[in-house]
Amino acid sequence: MKRNQFISKMAKLRPSSTFLTLLGYRNAYSEIADYNIVFHINYENALKRSLEMMKKIPVSDPIQIEAKQELISSFTRSLSSIKEAPEEDNDDVYTKFKDKNGKYIKGIKIHNKTGNIHLYGFVNAKRVILPGMYPDSGGSELAKAKRHLRQMVPVGKFRQFILTPDHLDHISVQGVCLTPPN
Repeated sequence: MKRNQFISKMAKLRPSSTFLTLLGYRNAYSEIADYNIVFHINYENALKRSLEMMKKIPVSDPIQIEAKQELISSFTRSLSSIKEAPEEDNDDVYTKFKDKNGKYIKGIKIHNKTGNIHLYGFVNAKRVILPGMYPDSGGSELAKAKRHLRQMVPVGKFRQFILTPDHLDHISVQGVCLTPPN
């Protein structure tokens, strides 16, 4: 499928949050999995929910307390930057697409340097077909605590996927099967 055809089909999807399935997605660690994601998400709303949820997570360990404070601060800064410059206008690395009404298509963009289309959203479900070879994530105790806490809130489910024939078999959404653009 040509890139323009692919973008045109994505622009025709309903603009509200939509479930979309990536079938046979191969990541950089050789894992192959099927992902069900929520596409057309409002990242600002997810940040707001994550901030409120993070404030309510009980922690007692000094490292967890510091991790929680840093995440709250990070989410707050991200919300402030979105208010100053809308997410759609805040990126020189990617080009965003618009539908026929001139509204940005949330969840899809093209990387200006590589020309690859990236799709992003929140992972709802994942089925591993072939496990990958992941390195030890390592890091400090603080970094580990932050990763653990982030997974407890909506933004911890946010993922970005590269849509090329090398990375993906096909996409299923609203009864339509789309092959990755080449």
